[in-house]
Amino acid sequence: MAYPRILIVEDTRQTVDDLRDYFELEGYETEVALNSQVAVSIIAERKMGLALIGMEVREVPAIEIIKELRSADPLLPIIVIYENKSKRTEAALTKAGARDFIPKPLNKDVVLQKVKNILEPKETKPLPKEHALRTKTVRRSRSKSRIKDQNQNDKPKSKKT
Repeated sequence: MAYPRILIVEDTRQTVDDLRDYFELEGYETEVALNSQVAVSIIAERKMGLALIGMEVREVPAIEIIKELRSADPLLPIIVIYENKSKRTEAALTKAGARDFIPKPLNKDVVLQKVKNILEPKETKPLPKEHALRTKTVRRSRSKSRIKDQNQNDKPKSKKT
């Protein structure tokens, strides 16, 4: 199975090194951009499966970086790495296009789980046979009751004298 590429947009060397180690041990390819212009050019050249961005990279706020990435690839899933965030900031970033958030200090298991949740869609299990039978029965009984109601409305009313 070929794993998608992950774009890391971060200017803190330790964070970049940690993320690259986590992902490469799991088989993911990574690209690093130390600013938003490089990130946009990487997206223009290569298909990325996901972008992780810092709250502020080279003094550019995450919300601006998200807007630039969205202009290059409107469907790219984005995760924001934060140290401190408020509900207001989270709402603004979500509205701009952030799909999820990862707190610092980074926890390898949390990072990998959030990335896998986005990149590896869960398989849907088929519904049990009983469920399908119940659904058909309910639909049939509803259809029969509608037919009865229509038939009763169509009958001419008898006159009482």
